[in-house]
Amino acid sequence: MADTYSQFKEKILRKTGINLSSYKEAQMKRRIESLASRNGFNDLLDYYAMIDKNKEKFDEFINFMTINVSEFFRNPEQWSIVETKLFPTLLQKNKDIKVWSAACSTGEEPYTITMILSRLMPLNKITVNATDID
Repeated sequence: MADTYSQFKEKILRKTGINLSSYKEAQMKRRIESLASRNGFNDLLDYYAMIDKNKEKFDEFINFMTINVSEFFRNPEQWSIVETKLFPTLLQKNKDIKVWSAACSTGEEPYTITMILSRLMPLNKITVNATDID
């Protein structure tokens, strides 16, 4: 039978689509156990049962698990590749560009995308959608 943490990860995956196996297990397990303990739970499955029924505590869990870091032109070498290679290639095939910026926290990344694209084409040809889990 799977250990408690594995069962917890599976339940979270089914509920949220977030795959906790994508993260360093020891660090993630420690963070979750710490949050569960602060809420009075020693067993992760009991903690899951509580967050499954309590929206406020579920939101607390999601906020605790997500990294809310957003910055204009963060990772400049990657933005350079996007500007000099990716967007020019897309513009050869498309007159309008639609971009979805997922997991963008407070939104600096989609603004960065828009600033870069505005150097290459008129703003009225650009659509940027930005979303985040919280």
